[in-house]
Amino acid sequence: MKFDLLGPGYAGVSNSLDPSRRVNFYVELASEAAKARVSLVGTPGTILQYSLGNLPARGLHVFNGVLYAVAGNQLYSISASGTVTAIAGATLSTFVGPVVMKDNSVNVNNVGGNQLMIVDGSAGYVYNVNTGAFTNSTSFTGSGWPSTGAIALEYIDSYFLIGQTGSMNMYSSDGYNGLNWNTVAAASAQSAPDAIQALWNLGEQLFVVKQYTTEIFYNTGTAPALGFPFQRMTSAVLDVGTVAPLAVAKGASSLFILGNRRTGDGGNFVGAMRIQNDNPTIISPPAITAQMQNWSPWTDVLSYVYEQDGHTFWVVTSPSHDQTFCYDAAIPDIELAWHERSTYTAGSLYQVNRHVSNCYAFFNGMHLVGDYANGNIYQMTRTAWRDNGNPLVAFRTAQIVADKKKMLDSISLHQLVVDAVTGYGGNIVFSFSGDGGNTWSNEYSKPLGVSGQYNTRLSWYPLGLHQYSFIPRIAISDNCPRILLGGYIE
Repeated sequence: MKFDLLGPGYAGVSNSLDPSRRVNFYVELASEAAKARVSLVGTPGTILQYSLGNLPARGLHVFNGVLYAVAGNQLYSISASGTVTAIAGATLSTFVGPVVMKDNSVNVNNVGGNQLMIVDGSAGYVYNVNTGAFTNSTSFTGSGWPSTGAIALEYIDSYFLIGQTGSMNMYSSDGYNGLNWNTVAAASAQSAPDAIQALWNLGEQLFVVKQYTTEIFYNTGTAPALGFPFQRMTSAVLDVGTVAPLAVAKGASSLFILGNRRTGDGGNFVGAMRIQNDNPTIISPPAITAQMQNWSPWTDVLSYVYEQDGHTFWVVTSPSHDQTFCYDAAIPDIELAWHERSTYTAGSLYQVNRHVSNCYAFFNGMHLVGDYANGNIYQMTRTAWRDNGNPLVAFRTAQIVADKKKMLDSISLHQLVVDAVTGYGGNIVFSFSGDGGNTWSNEYSKPLGVSGQYNTRLSWYPLGLHQYSFIPRIAISDNCPRILLGGYIE
């Protein structure tokens, strides 16, 4: 019989109910005519691309063909040829925590401001890529920058926009000038008394994502010298908000958020959501929502979206709970759309941790991520099957194999067969549990076939007698491709 090697990739509320787990494997869908309609493909590995020292990478942004990165309190530029430069005088007042970066484009025919803006939750900074000037918000003109700091940053229609930390207030810069902030260029997103968390330009509309609500604004054409350039659209208030400033990311013409739903003047955590065409829907199955509930109070949650090989991946990490989930918007079935991502811990092959990535940018044809522990920036690529030289452990814990008609009877099993892509070297490992995934057997390794042995058979036997249930686990940690096509047991 076929067992569920390719099914849902997350554990249930109890291992006794559903111990299944898919770590560093995502689902690939093929046509009905393919050998396998569903297969599991190993997530990208990482290759060290640039090194910015020992302090954590806090943010990445591409502007005019140059990658800008903040590591520790230093702003760096990285050219297309790979030259890394610590920009003189470009230092922040903070050393830790994520930063948000936006630009107002290069000036051509009086359009564009040559400015990169950075917000670190405390202050704002503007770097002029033309003159090299770096300015702290304490030196901005116009008196319109809030003294309590900015928690959100976006660029839309020539304006930098920020949200004031811990409030409903937001502010606009002058057109193409992040150095001047008029006091009258301010507004309040006050449909409900919750604080702004994030600002996003989605479809040329300004989405003001707050704790429990989201308000949608449009450009009225008002000059910042006369007032705030944007106004809320009639009835454009969504009763969902987010738990943290970086728990929101944009991709596939949507916002992906870790969401609260408004209840009175407060809200209730409801899990992962997608806002598309101004319509919010829950995209996390209850078992994943329950795990994310454990991340409370969620203040350090961070996320980003990237697109690769036809997939749109939303990567969501809780640093304080050392866990990363990933949602694939290309998979219509939310039961299959989720998997976990983890970075290897020495000496513990199956220990699941958060993914190494702290921030993301697409630059010079590469998917780049910054390391949360140091200033390393890695290329994230499916042609690498290591994590910066360390094992990239991909494993699938399948659902319970049991005689569902006689759940209390022992089951006798003869053979387990795994259908996988072979002929590229490496080994595949099988182990099992008979007690709901609490303890595991010894590991039994099989070669995936040396180069050219594309029809290598992967089977383990005899399996013997097992009390009540049997849980198979398949893992690959060698430096080789990993694609699973199915599993069978008899």
